Amino acid sequence: MSSSTAFAAPETMIRTGVEPVTGYRPGASAPASGRVARLDWNESPFGLSPRAQAALESYDSANRYPDYMQAPLREALASYTGAAIERIIPGAGLDDVFQTLAMLVINPGDEVIIHEPTFGVYRSLFSLNGAAIVNVPLGPAPNFALNVDGIIAAVTERTKLVIVCQPNNPTGHLFPRADVERIVTSVPCLVAIDEAYAEFSGTSHLDLADTYENVIVLRTLSKFAGLAGLRVGYGIFPAWTVPYLNRVAPPFFNISAISSAVAVASLADLDVLNERLAQLLAEREQLSANLEEIPGVHVYPSATNFILVDLPVESSEGILKDLAAQQIFVRRFGQPEHHLGHCLRISIGSPEDNRTVLDAITDLLPRHRKDGA
Repeated sequence: MSSSTAFAAPETMIRTGVEPVTGYRPGASAPASGRVARLDWNESPFGLSPRAQAALESYDSANRYPDYMQAPLREALASYTGAAIERIIPGAGLDDVFQTLAMLVINPGDEVIIHEPTFGVYRSLFSLNGAAIVNVPLGPAPNFALNVDGIIAAVTERTKLVIVCQPNNPTGHLFPRADVERIVTSVPCLVAIDEAYAEFSGTSHLDLADTYENVIVLRTLSKFAGLAGLRVGYGIFPAWTVPYLNRVAPPFFNISAISSAVAVASLADLDVLNERLAQLLAEREQLSANLEEIPGVHVYPSATNFILVDLPVESSEGILKDLAAQQIFVRRFGQPEHHLGHCLRISIGSPEDNRTVLDAITDLLPRHRKDGA
């Protein structure tokens, strides 16, 4: 493409705040030949539930737009959560719902408070929308405590939002409910509680969203319902925000007709989903116990479908690469400020995948141990 004096600096066309190398980066999984143990994206190892699979196979209306207000999906979510349908805002994955939230409340220079280490999308998405990110770090291992007093003290007149990831990703643990509620009742801004892993934790903060006008609860069908490839998330917003949400939410809430139909069918298969949930929880406890039998290895308690594994190594980067060479993909969070560089996060997969990663770590660890044992 030739240049011209009329267009000599194309980078000046880019919106302020968009940098070429920043933003959320997912795990390293990539298409590969042979069998792959993909344990880095916290996906379900199960296929669609029977009703969801039938809905997918029988779908024959791709030439038609979805229901504009996604009424069938929102009705199914209302039945599942007990929330009023008008308060439920779906999106193409939970990230999309966060984008709608950003469109709703963020002006350039507004502040969003997060607690790192946590889900990396918060920082990248809200900063891209003009927010200043204020990090109130978690306490050190093993508790990774939420700094409630620090979060409350960090609120200024520019603070629009506090985000609490509950259970937290990547640590996998639950914060005490009293800590979350104290933040909700102490700050004069919105509090978004990200419950992406709620079903695995057996806890819910939906009652806080019913009680307090500043609480938003966000969830996804990617994990519990195994719909990661179909991208269906949702938020339960305060009633007073609904008229404004109707203005900023994208048409059809960015959800395809087929994704909506499969999600509705999946929510009609709760008995199957709950049975699979029980299997995953049992696998989580088994894998954790097996890894703990390796000298020097510690697994932090998890309320999610993944575990954070503390290894007796200076850095887990080497073992991460060795696992990838065997087509076993897990996650590492190497930012020095997060103090997790010797850890790996492992999604709970099928029994075969879990045995594969266990055997590989058992085999590889001796050559990486910092104690030389």
